[in-house]
Amino acid sequence: MDGLRICLPSTEAGVMQGYGLGRGRPANLTSSDSLGEEKVAASAFLRKIGISGVVALFGSFAQASAQILPPQSFQSTVEGDSIAHAARGVWGLPSYGMLFDFSGRAIGVYHQAGGLCWHDPEVGDAASVNDLVPYYAVGAPPSTAVFATAPDGTQYRTESLSALPVACTKELDRKAPGFIFEAIAASLIELYPFQREHDVDWAARAKALRPRLATMKTDRELQALLAELFRNVADPHTSISGTLDGRPFRIRAFRGQDFQRLWQLFEHQSQYNNFLDWVKKSWMPNEFNQAYALLDPATRQRALDGGLIWGRLGGNVGFLSINAMAGFRDDADLAADRALLKPVLDRAMHDLEDTRALVIDVSHNLGGEDEVAADIAARFTDKLREAYSKRAYRGGVDQPFEMSPYAGTRYLKPVYLLTSELTSSAAEVFTLRMRNLPQVTQVGESTQGIFSDSTDKGLPNGWTLSLSTEIYRDPRGNNYEGVGLSPTIPLDVFGGRSMSEGYRGAILRAAEFAKRR
Repeated sequence: MDGLRICLPSTEAGVMQGYGLGRGRPANLTSSDSLGEEKVAASAFLRKIGISGVVALFGSFAQASAQILPPQSFQSTVEGDSIAHAARGVWGLPSYGMLFDFSGRAIGVYHQAGGLCWHDPEVGDAASVNDLVPYYAVGAPPSTAVFATAPDGTQYRTESLSALPVACTKELDRKAPGFIFEAIAASLIELYPFQREHDVDWAARAKALRPRLATMKTDRELQALLAELFRNVADPHTSISGTLDGRPFRIRAFRGQDFQRLWQLFEHQSQYNNFLDWVKKSWMPNEFNQAYALLDPATRQRALDGGLIWGRLGGNVGFLSINAMAGFRDDADLAADRALLKPVLDRAMHDLEDTRALVIDVSHNLGGEDEVAADIAARFTDKLREAYSKRAYRGGVDQPFEMSPYAGTRYLKPVYLLTSELTSSAAEVFTLRMRNLPQVTQVGESTQGIFSDSTDKGLPNGWTLSLSTEIYRDPRGNNYEGVGLSPTIPLDVFGGRSMSEGYRGAILRAAEFAKRR
């Protein structure tokens, strides 16, 4: 469907543009931002990475020959309030255009693209490093190091450098609008994998806008120029965010009629000025109530602040609504989210294990963490299976991910997985995993089509460039970025006279399919 650009007169997006999802830590809309904010956005690390094709900044480095390390290889990057001794040094991550300066008293992270280099203002102490790359392992050869978001998460292979490149230390006015524009443009040109999928030529756009830099003096003028640069690029993991005149803004857009209908509903209410606040705090809770009301009162349960809802529909069909892939507690990091989820899932699976079939609903799930998606999918996995692979666009190495059966109660009877255009980021990675299982049938609408982790690059003026940086492929080599995962059985999830009416109908229709099994 056509991409939707939402102009927000709100504190979220200022007056400029649209907004959407993410996978980064802690919640994307973050693989990552989620839309779960925000793939809760993906891990914090994924929000921080940027890529460069400028080999001169790093020297030559053949990542393609790298080996994926087993989870037991990793230890904590941070010990107390300092970097672990084995992790100290200057580390270049050429596949993401990034540098870690963990060598001395000052801790620094740098981004590079187009011959430019700048310090990330959001990372400057051990605590922020722990959010960024909490795990570390010695690579082979020993001059390499591998950082990771979790022992079983995405691995980032770095090369030891003797010092920071000159481009990172020379005197420049890096807060000037011209520098910010060129840093953003160069990052998009060198890093972004999906220009064809989103019909965008970043180099041509930057060239057309560059003459306006000569007279540009203010951040407001820069914001307007960036709005032009990003116009109609319906990739919610690719955005500019920051604060202007004391008000937060985000330049971002999504595709699809579901978001268009949501925006229309938002415009007809007056309680909220912020679209995302309205979606999360007003619209979605009402939707969750609709699902909860359909369940047998003797069986229905809620947990994790509505993150999970489960119970039984008619005909002994189970229902499990998974509404987030992270952010189960405000202060929870990835490890805490996984720990919080485990006992709740244990209870839900025990309650549903004797149903004849199961409807799993991720139609409202805006994302979170890939590792959480893996933990949930393990509850339905019969044996070790391929899940997907991912790699950084520039010089990255394929990292395969597998599906391993959970050691406790698993559900191997028929499953109908309900998705919509709102199903985004880590929720799509969950869908990608589940589609590999023989008992699972996807029903509903195609998903949003944003698998790549949302990589955040902190900019010198305090703004943030977030962008897709990675290519995910299923075991057959298919990439679904920009198009989403199409259901086996199409259902209109948000049709009818009201979106809630359509949602209730979609749950009941999915349950009817389940009854026939």
